[in-house]
Amino acid sequence: MSLLNLTECFTLLDSEAQLGCRLLDNFPNCISFHPCNHLQESFYKAHLEALDRLCYRASSDPSTLVVVTDTSVIPPRNMQAVSAVHFWRLGEQVLSSKVLAGRTTALDAELFAIRLGVAKTVSFDIKHIILTTDSLSVARRAVDPSVHSGQAHSLAVVCALRGFFTGQPDYSIDFWDCPSNAQWSLHYLVHDNMTNTCIAAGCHLAISLNALCSKSAASCLDA
Repeated sequence: MSLLNLTECFTLLDSEAQLGCRLLDNFPNCISFHPCNHLQESFYKAHLEALDRLCYRASSDPSTLVVVTDTSVIPPRNMQAVSAVHFWRLGEQVLSSKVLAGRTTALDAELFAIRLGVAKTVSFDIKHIILTTDSLSVARRAVDPSVHSGQAHSLAVVCALRGFFTGQPDYSIDFWDCPSNAQWSLHYLVHDNMTNTCIAAGCHLAISLNALCSKSAASCLDA
């Protein structure tokens, strides 16, 4: 693969990327990130217990939606990535989505999953979003409108959240780190659903910048 195979488009001067006008500049109190300390077991357990308590409270609060993301990225050349999202409200799964992500890296596929989750969530009559992901760095990239692989996903997330927050100072989104190996209940359900998902690449495949970089790096190592 070469840059001629790239299907992504990038925006250098998008209005969402102007300093002072970015989502995090305008709504700093509406967006929060909750990292998990993977190295210390006591903090690791405390983090998951806090997430359990939060979701338990959400199960009786109709104004809160819990969004759980995951991806399936199969190494062989003839397979493509898949992004999935489960939506939970009042303790029940109300919706799920599974979409082909093309030839991309795990991080780009996770970014696409976050986009799918946020874009659908803001259509619900809610005030609070709890979104769990196994990569908090990708969650941060989801609200970063600057040029990067998957920028279009980030711009879609930023635009959706801007509309969600505007005029509603008590609305919020919380991004929670949830490691895949923790087998946390709701994440395990979507992960289990994705584990055996294998989709052939097909024609006219979407190819991300990170996928090209990864392929080039692998080719250099093999040379």
